[in-house]
Amino acid sequence: MKALLVFGEDLTAEADFTAEDLAKPEFIASIQLLAGPTANASHVVLPGAAFAEKRGSMVNLSGRIQRLNRAIEPPALARDDWEILRDLAAGTQNLIEEVFKDIASSITEFNGLTLSKIGHQGTVITATGYEIPLLKNETARKAAGIING
Repeated sequence: MKALLVFGEDLTAEADFTAEDLAKPEFIASIQLLAGPTANASHVVLPGAAFAEKRGSMVNLSGRIQRLNRAIEPPALARDDWEILRDLAAGTQNLIEEVFKDIASSITEFNGLTLSKIGHQGTVITATGYEIPLLKNETARKAAGIING
């Protein structure tokens, strides 16, 4: 493993990791409430919200789903797991866009492209003479009005 994203678990107690195991990954980020072996081994510790500081749902013993409301507000910087994941995903997308932008500026065929401009079926950047039958059929079906999109 090169990297770990740990959600509130102490890997030494719950997954039989040793201190040596935790020293192996190049990067560990963890969402933690308390200090412990996993938090101490992490390169980044993100402040997570405790169970009483989260909204959610549960299925009770009789099979009825119920909403769970926040009992108390989390401390100022603590966030719910889904909020942390959302922000990490958004940051990763921005990073991917920036890497693509760097590539596009240095490779002539990519000039003017962004990931969103590529589209679902791709964009021809150099003619090879090879046609993909599925895309050719799809283009013909669109032209004939058989499908939209």
